[in-house]
Amino acid sequence: MSTVNLTRQTISVLSNYASINSSIIFRKGNVIRTISNAENILAKYTSKESFPMDFAIYDLHQFLSGLELFDNPELEFSNSDHVTILGGSQSVKYYYSDPEITLKSAPEKNVKFPGADIEFLLSKEDYAKLRKASSVYRLDDLTIDTKGGKVSLILNDKESDTSNTFKIDVQGTFTDEVSLDIKMDNVRCIGTEYNVKVSSQLISEWTSTDGTLTYYIAMEPS
Repeated sequence: MSTVNLTRQTISVLSNYASINSSIIFRKGNVIRTISNAENILAKYTSKESFPMDFAIYDLHQFLSGLELFDNPELEFSNSDHVTILGGSQSVKYYYSDPEITLKSAPEKNVKFPGADIEFLLSKEDYAKLRKASSVYRLDDLTIDTKGGKVSLILNDKESDTSNTFKIDVQGTFTDEVSLDIKMDNVRCIGTEYNVKVSSQLISEWTSTDGTLTYYIAMEPS
């Protein structure tokens, strides 16, 4: 019998994952991955916990909400068809889903990222400002631009000729003067500081500065 106590950080990452895909397959070990249904967002997290087996959760939102019923939930893996959630005098028998149903939410291979054309550091504060400005001004598109001789992140609406814009200049490097776009709806990263790499092959890599969490997000064709 094996038991796992989820850290607050892992629960926070899983809550973020639920916004990318409502289902998940946990693989044996300490690497937790997810992928969006459209396959344009992929995430990989290296947790402090190590899971003793593969298991699938169909409704990740429900699973995480259930953990909130406990002060310090402990996951007990003693059966092949369910996990027992323990805490104080309470317990829950939570059945796994059929892996075939959730198979699409279980990427196993690492992404081979091509060479980066743009690299920059995005602080936690600037990331929060981008998200807030996108909501306040209803700007759905993020343009990563180097044509001004520096790395600029510009929120705009590609569907409007009179779109408001919001710009943040960040510390970074680039190989050429380019302008690449990404949908803000696909930027579902947890709120922290990131080293970001962008390729003209229309893929971006967002890695937390502690190295434990990476998102691969598709860019938009021009």
